[in-house]
Amino acid sequence: MPSKADTENNPVVLDIGEVYTKVGVNGDTEPRAIIPTAISNKDGSLKYIFKHDHSMILGHKTGSDFRQIVHQFIATIYYKYLQVDPKQHSVVICESLLAPAKLREAIADVLFKDFEVPSLIFAAHQLLACFTVAQGTALVLDCSYGESIALPVIEWTPLLFESHTAPVGSAAIHKSIGENMKKYGRMQSENKDEHNIEIELPDAVIEDIKIKTCFVTTMERSKKLLQTDPGSVDEQRISQQIPRVTYYFNGSTKLFIPGIVREESAEILFEQDNDRTSVCTIVLDCLLNSPVDTVKELARNIVLMGGSTMLPGFRHRFLVELNELVKTEERYREALGECEFRLHNPPTHGNLISWLGGSIFGSLKEFRRKFITKEYYKNNKQSLPDWYKMDLPPPEVVPEKQYVTSKTISYTRTSRIAPRLSMDYKKLPKPGK
Repeated sequence: MPSKADTENNPVVLDIGEVYTKVGVNGDTEPRAIIPTAISNKDGSLKYIFKHDHSMILGHKTGSDFRQIVHQFIATIYYKYLQVDPKQHSVVICESLLAPAKLREAIADVLFKDFEVPSLIFAAHQLLACFTVAQGTALVLDCSYGESIALPVIEWTPLLFESHTAPVGSAAIHKSIGENMKKYGRMQSENKDEHNIEIELPDAVIEDIKIKTCFVTTMERSKKLLQTDPGSVDEQRISQQIPRVTYYFNGSTKLFIPGIVREESAEILFEQDNDRTSVCTIVLDCLLNSPVDTVKELARNIVLMGGSTMLPGFRHRFLVELNELVKTEERYREALGECEFRLHNPPTHGNLISWLGGSIFGSLKEFRRKFITKEYYKNNKQSLPDWYKMDLPPPEVVPEKQYVTSKTISYTRTSRIAPRLSMDYKKLPKPGK
């Protein structure tokens, strides 16, 4: 008799990020929709589910209505964007290693209890990126909204305890753009002269400025800018080599974005902080801590993912910085001096790599046994298996047929056997008779 996984429709794939969520169905080459990870308030504003201020050490705080917000958000996904019956589709959820546990628990609880999905699975972004590039051993750098995380994956197995993080991401770039625009930018309203920017630019405008005008400069120009004093004549001379652009804001209002804002805003990703960490050093630190016989292969299979990696010039600057750090810093020279760094060229945009990997992952029947079913969720006191929970059995080791016997009928884990068939099963002669 075919298992339930074989008869289900294509799984739904959800890549729930801190700011944006990509939704689609397994088998599609791209998401059906990219939406904010938020619900709409009555006044039209957005209320994000778990976005927080990364400039403060507060972490993710959830209110008493957190589950209701998650329910409303998932209902919007199913009935507005996907328009599918949740009872007929399993779910593949692409998650970050740094996502709050309360979020994954709330998502699972809502999907199982409210939408009655047959099964689901949480998969790390870095592992799914390996499915996108069809490479089982790779070093994945995820530049997300609040932080960047590097994780080695060896033979399709993420080495969770070898991951390294840097507290820089899109949020840091947005903050840099806002500060530099107040310092160097100009604005012009209708029938008025140019003047300094005195208002707080909305987050949506800052993000649009980053996407449309900013880029990652070369390492040579970056060194020149660092050697000049802020506001000096030399800095102005260097920055004038990059033309300023005009951005229309609120219809008749113009924002003038100077060259120094365009090329300096992304520098925060490559500048080392007090702990000597950047998006490049965390990759090299992962290589230092990885098994010796995998270091060279990992260095040749680096995957960049996340919206920030889509900035023009990022890939070139990243490779140059890696080679420069290995040559100049003693902590990397001896162990990584012979490594050759190569970047994969995925078949999709950097911000869609994880979702496409989830789509590929969900189409492989070999991994269906790893899905968490409703019966598993209920029998284990509504707990989810995770790397820090050692008292739960992995879903794949649970027997395919796990009978729960009552006085009259028996049910299986993967199929719904009719009561009549269950009673006939009991009447079969026992072996040896």
